[in-house]
Amino acid sequence: MARSPINTAKSLIKSVAVAAILAGAGSQAWAAYTPPAKPLAIEDIARFEMLTSLSIAPDGKHIAGMVAVDGQKWPVISIWDTSDLARKPVWIPTQTNRITEVGFFTSDKIYFVMEQPITGNDGKPTFTNKLYYSDLEGRKIEEPFRLTGTMNKDVRDAFDRTSVVDVFNDHLYDANKKLMVTVDPVSFDQKIFELDLTTGKTRTVAIGSEKYTFDPQGVDLTTGDPKVKSKTDVLNGEFWHMVYIKEASGQWVYHEPLSYKIKERITVNILGYDTDPSNLIVSSSIKSDKAAIYSYNIATKTYSAEPLFANDKFAMSGVVFRPDRASKTTTIEGVKIAGPVLKTVYLDEKWAAIQKSLEATFPGRNVDIDISSFGQQTAVVTVHGADFVPQYYLYKDGKLTGLGGQRPWIDPATLGKAEFVTFKARDSLDIPAIITLPPGWTPEQGPVPVIVLPHGGPWSRDVMTWDGTGWEQFYATRGIAVIQPQYRGSIGWGTKLWLAGDKEWGQKMSDDNDDAAAYMVSRGIGDPKRMAIMGYSYGGFAAIAASVRPNSPYKCAIAGAGVSSLQRLGNLWGDNHLAREYQGKTVDGMDPLENVRNANIPIMLYHGDHDRQADTEHSRMFYSAMKAAGKDIEYHEIKGMWHTLPWNPAWHQQSLKLIEDYLKGPKCGLIR
Repeated sequence: MARSPINTAKSLIKSVAVAAILAGAGSQAWAAYTPPAKPLAIEDIARFEMLTSLSIAPDGKHIAGMVAVDGQKWPVISIWDTSDLARKPVWIPTQTNRITEVGFFTSDKIYFVMEQPITGNDGKPTFTNKLYYSDLEGRKIEEPFRLTGTMNKDVRDAFDRTSVVDVFNDHLYDANKKLMVTVDPVSFDQKIFELDLTTGKTRTVAIGSEKYTFDPQGVDLTTGDPKVKSKTDVLNGEFWHMVYIKEASGQWVYHEPLSYKIKERITVNILGYDTDPSNLIVSSSIKSDKAAIYSYNIATKTYSAEPLFANDKFAMSGVVFRPDRASKTTTIEGVKIAGPVLKTVYLDEKWAAIQKSLEATFPGRNVDIDISSFGQQTAVVTVHGADFVPQYYLYKDGKLTGLGGQRPWIDPATLGKAEFVTFKARDSLDIPAIITLPPGWTPEQGPVPVIVLPHGGPWSRDVMTWDGTGWEQFYATRGIAVIQPQYRGSIGWGTKLWLAGDKEWGQKMSDDNDDAAAYMVSRGIGDPKRMAIMGYSYGGFAAIAASVRPNSPYKCAIAGAGVSSLQRLGNLWGDNHLAREYQGKTVDGMDPLENVRNANIPIMLYHGDHDRQADTEHSRMFYSAMKAAGKDIEYHEIKGMWHTLPWNPAWHQQSLKLIEDYLKGPKCGLIR
């Protein structure tokens, strides 16, 4: 399965390095860059956010969020009265498990998500997320399903292990009724039920299966009836994603224009019903490389001749609907563009003007607006960026009032600047990327160390906003430039780039990472003798793969929670034909575990022992194989740590300290 790159990254870096030297011949000598005396502290990255997860009630009278409070083990839910922000907020604390998210169900009811430790089906300890709802005082906390029949402890434990409860659709015209869903994590079977917030009772609305999946945006907002479902099935010898719409007669009708061959992976996302319910609003790449937004007529099975909304450079990722519960109609209030920043552009004349004014107030920053439903007089405004920790404001009656910052102890002036670029891969494919430079660095100061930081997924992408891991600024404030290549296989940048990653794990996907390193050298940013690759999850796979690829351009590699065996990963698809056909068949290429003999640079692994997403066994297996082969490897297992954010501060601190020490050590030498 392994193959050598056509042109190795090392030769690319050598050639661009020579060109950079020749270009600078005879010029004034570089004044070497000096990193900040006080880099961003590990504790300041890892500690709980002071303020996060802010949202505004539909009537605009209250704001909910999570606040770190002295004396409390975990951040607490905080509820503010927007008519008097000076008044002490209501706090709803927890001493048992951590609350990770809070929002409004209605103007007088919140929902929140809490972590809960469980024993998985494999007998190993893990965590699940449980959803609850309560009044604004936290006096009456309810759990969906509690009033649905009776459950003894054994049945309850089994339910917690095998089902995840989440909101399916909370935009019904009856504000006191919400559609919820349970999803079996193994079979992906759905059960849709309606939750009545006034009584706490539920009723089953629809039952799916591994074959059929209901679409949360294809719901009749008046009746709560799911009217759009899809399945993966064989048609004319090929696997298709097939969409069905329920007619007034109750019959489910196949809609070929909304369907597509799995291998083509055309983007077709149903966003909701138009103001005229005979039409759907759909985001689709059926007519272009990048998704645009169309109207789809259900009766004629046709798209609008031209897109309702499109962008020349980036995909349209969605719309913002404004439901009017009195008239039982819905209008499009804004559109979402998936550029380097995920941006909502408001169409409503009033809020478009407000958005323009706010962006002028905070030039160079991202400005997000969460508008209340009733009257549209108030909003929570979030100002943020890749080099700017989120700051929160209340917009009310034309005035902007500060609410606080997510991490007020971090001064934006001390951070490195971020920029969006596009570079050519060795086969001329355009690769988007985000670069973060060390604070105050200028080209006249000469090249600096570089870390290539590929994202996880791989069907994911990076966004130019503050990263909860803190990695970019952690490196930048230690004098290291960072590049985040959106390698082939990344989503959100067009179908061409997405499909180009199929069966290229450790091959062309990794070529893109190496070409990102070469690009940094060609720009005069990167020192070719001090380069490393670090990644987490799929990014961890990329770092592991880099350690066994020939002619590595890196001095060292760091892999967090990485996959090391494509064979083991393939076995995990099991009997789930949907996951296997949709993504499983794209996972192929160079298997690092089978190429340990080729390892040529030192690598450090770290992994949480509670990780069930990228199983800890991947790191254990690779470490054992590398040690047996006499290769240079370190492995650190972090007790209790799971895969995804949010992480416990102790885990986060431990991982960052491991990374810092390794980069300072003689095997890497990127931090001096």
